[in-house]
Amino acid sequence: MIQNGGSRRATAQSIAALSIGGMIVARTMVGRALADELRTAYMSVALDLGGWSKPARSKNGKSAPAKRVRVATA
Repeated sequence: MIQNGGSRRATAQSIAALSIGGMIVARTMVGRALADELRTAYMSVALDLGGWSKPARSKNGKSAPAKRVRVATA
Protein backbone atom coordinates (compact mmCIF):
# COMPACT_ATOMS: atom_id res chain seq x y z
CA MET A 1 0.00 0.00 0.00
CA ILE A 2 1.70 3.16 -1.21
CA GLN A 3 0.39 6.34 0.35
CA ASN A 4 1.71 9.82 1.03
CA GLY A 5 3.05 10.63 4.51
CA GLY A 6 -0.13 12.28 5.81
CA SER A 7 -2.35 9.45 4.70
CA ARG A 8 -0.02 6.82 6.18
CA ARG A 9 -0.01 8.69 9.49
CA ALA A 10 -3.82 8.85 9.55
CA THR A 11 -4.00 5.13 8.76
CA ALA A 12 -1.56 4.33 11.59
CA GLN A 13 -3.51 6.49 14.04
CA SER A 14 -6.77 4.83 12.98
CA ILE A 15 -5.34 1.35 13.48
CA ALA A 16 -4.02 2.30 16.92
CA ALA A 17 -7.34 3.85 17.98
CA LEU A 18 -9.29 0.84 16.71
CA SER A 19 -6.99 -1.62 18.47
CA ILE A 20 -6.83 0.24 21.78
CA GLY A 21 -10.56 0.96 21.85
CA GLY A 22 -11.41 -2.61 20.90
CA MET A 23 -9.16 -4.04 23.60
CA ILE A 24 -10.61 -1.73 26.26
CA VAL A 25 -14.18 -2.71 25.37
CA ALA A 26 -13.28 -6.42 25.16
CA ARG A 27 -11.63 -6.36 28.60
CA THR A 28 -14.73 -4.83 30.20
CA MET A 29 -17.08 -7.50 28.81
CA VAL A 30 -18.39 -10.16 31.15
CA GLY A 31 -18.81 -12.81 28.47
CA ARG A 32 -15.48 -14.29 27.38
CA ALA A 33 -16.85 -15.63 24.08
CA LEU A 34 -18.21 -12.23 23.03
CA ALA A 35 -14.98 -10.52 24.08
CA ASP A 36 -12.97 -12.99 21.99
CA GLU A 37 -15.30 -12.39 19.04
CA LEU A 38 -14.78 -8.62 19.36
CA ARG A 39 -10.99 -9.03 19.52
CA THR A 40 -11.03 -11.20 16.41
CA ALA A 41 -13.18 -8.66 14.57
CA TYR A 42 -11.07 -5.59 15.36
CA MET A 43 -7.84 -7.49 14.67
CA SER A 44 -9.12 -8.50 11.25
CA VAL A 45 -10.15 -4.94 10.36
CA ALA A 46 -6.89 -3.45 11.70
CA LEU A 47 -4.80 -5.91 9.68
CA ASP A 48 -6.84 -5.16 6.55
CA LEU A 49 -6.40 -1.40 7.06
CA GLY A 50 -2.65 -1.86 7.37
CA GLY A 51 -2.44 -4.12 4.36
CA TRP A 52 -1.20 -7.08 6.43
CA SER A 53 -2.37 -10.66 6.50
CA LYS A 54 -3.90 -12.37 9.52
CA PRO A 55 -1.43 -13.79 12.07
CA ALA A 56 -0.59 -17.49 11.93
CA ARG A 57 -2.44 -19.74 14.36
CA SER A 58 -1.03 -22.76 16.13
CA LYS A 59 -2.85 -26.07 16.46
CA ASN A 60 -4.44 -25.00 19.76
CA GLY A 61 -5.97 -21.89 18.15
CA LYS A 62 -3.66 -19.36 19.78
CA SER A 63 -1.32 -17.04 17.93
CA ALA A 64 1.79 -18.80 16.77
CA PRO A 65 5.11 -17.29 17.82
CA ALA A 66 6.76 -15.05 15.25
CA LYS A 67 9.31 -16.77 13.05
CA ARG A 68 12.83 -15.50 13.41
CA VAL A 69 14.67 -14.54 10.28
CA ARG A 70 18.45 -14.56 10.14
CA VAL A 71 20.02 -11.68 8.30
CA ALA A 72 23.47 -12.09 6.82
CA THR A 73 25.91 -9.38 7.82
CA ALA A 74 28.88 -8.28 5.77
